Amino acid sequence: MNASIHRLGLVTAALFVVVTIGGFFVVDGYLSANRITSAGVPVATASVSPSAAATGTLPPELVYVRPAPSPEVIHVTRTASPEPPQTVHVTVPGSGGEGDGGEGGNETGGDD
Repeated sequence: MNASIHRLGLVTAALFVVVTIGGFFVVDGYLSANRITSAGVPVATASVSPSAAATGTLPPELVYVRPAPSPEVIHVTRTASPEPPQTVHVTVPGSGGEGDGGEGGNETGGDD
């Protein structure tokens, strides 16, 4: 009886830990998603250049992206002839009976 109470306590503690850690990740993801969407709003900082501070806007951020190369075009001029189906031969050793070529068989063996 005492062991089952301890098991129940361990299971309850483990579930509590899993729910707590999972809840932390859910809340962290929710807050991170809200932080990213609100990052588009310009915020005045102390390190703004004087020309940007005079106009009240931040200078635009330039991002250069190298375009992906266009894919190569492959023109098929002739097709290969179909290959015959590949045959696989599997050799299974015999069970030892007479006439099947397997080892063993009905040997009386031994030195008489």
